[in-house]
Amino acid sequence: MNIIFTLLLIPVISWAFMDPITSRFTDLNIITTSLGQIFGLVGMTLFSINLILSGRFKFLDKYFKGLDKVYTNHSKVGSIAFSLLLFHPLLLVVKYLMISTNSAAMFFVPFINVPVTWGIISLFLMIILISFTFYIKLKYNIWKMSHKFMTLAFFFAVLHTMFITSDVSRNSFLRYYIFVLAFTGLFVVIRKFFFDYLVNKKFKYKVKSIRQLNKDVVEVEMEALGKKMNFNPGQFAFFTFLSNGVTSESHPFSISSSDKDVNLKITVKNLGDYTGLLNNLKEGDGVLVDGSYGYFSYKNVGSKNQIWVAGGIGITPFYCMAQNLEKEYNVDFYYSVKEREEAVYTKELQDISAQNSNFKFNLWNAKDQGYINAGVVANISNGLKDKDIFFCGPPVFMDNLKSQFISLGVDVKKIHYENFSFN
Repeated sequence: MNIIFTLLLIPVISWAFMDPITSRFTDLNIITTSLGQIFGLVGMTLFSINLILSGRFKFLDKYFKGLDKVYTNHSKVGSIAFSLLLFHPLLLVVKYLMISTNSAAMFFVPFINVPVTWGIISLFLMIILISFTFYIKLKYNIWKMSHKFMTLAFFFAVLHTMFITSDVSRNSFLRYYIFVLAFTGLFVVIRKFFFDYLVNKKFKYKVKSIRQLNKDVVEVEMEALGKKMNFNPGQFAFFTFLSNGVTSESHPFSISSSDKDVNLKITVKNLGDYTGLLNNLKEGDGVLVDGSYGYFSYKNVGSKNQIWVAGGIGITPFYCMAQNLEKEYNVDFYYSVKEREEAVYTKELQDISAQNSNFKFNLWNAKDQGYINAGVVANISNGLKDKDIFFCGPPVFMDNLKSQFISLGVDVKKIHYENFSFN
């Protein structure tokens, strides 16, 4: 977040040095106008950053230590940007309200002032789209499509910022700073369109087999039609299935195959509309793969003494890592399921444990043993000191484990998890 904070400080500091700071906060009218200007500058900066964070850039994946963390920041930045831009006109209108309510009302009337009209259109679009996000439960593909209209709101916001008479218009540095950030945000969106739909720089695969592992979990094996995608154990990718039985939007899934395997595999639990459709896949169906992404790997931490905890379908990145585990690592792996019938890959993990004495596999059956917790893990693994801890599973499962491990004195920097709730 340091880089985001720095990008926010630059326009604020530039604005502060334009006029004596004491003249910016002399009475209510001037104070609200100054705050409205600051909210507008910071809001536009955050709006630009929000679009940049949506670009699935590998350098951001690495900087934030995981694309899920990038998307978490994307969501937070977007929410703050919307709040600031919402209050931007409300603060500016106070000086008109001091004259009369009619003057204040005229401030919001469109088509009187063209740049103001662009700002009103932008804000109106944002309110509608944010309302969809928070108050209406949309299917993923519809939600994703609605978010593309946020770029239109941003475009009108840029027009408003560039052409309205303001501090931005009379300060060359501010004008160029906001323009460069805005242009970068728009470039990211255009780049995504060209790469996703026109250039189509994705890895091409076809479905080789579909294997039902239990009543809810299916394994999809894919064969490369050209260049194979490289990945590190624990990473994920975005998959688009070109099949009559599956909708065409892309979804993220952890890779469950070894990086030494010829083919690529994902293991998916039926959790909703889209994942339930994967049973309709047929051999030979095309697949477009965008990846690989993620920082969730046993190789990316300092300690070679580790604890892994999987909850349900959170097994997938760990199964991939277990197949690739290097001998110098000592790992205690806990695989928690509600009941034994839900568990997948247990024989394969037991075989890996039998062949590698440094890999200890523990299947945890919540129905018989109760919910797994940090205290149980610490007891079985002979303490937590100097160990890096990984977990993956449902959000509540991970939140509980994180707070439990922290309460036992584990440094938060030693805790690593991957959250797919951004999709």
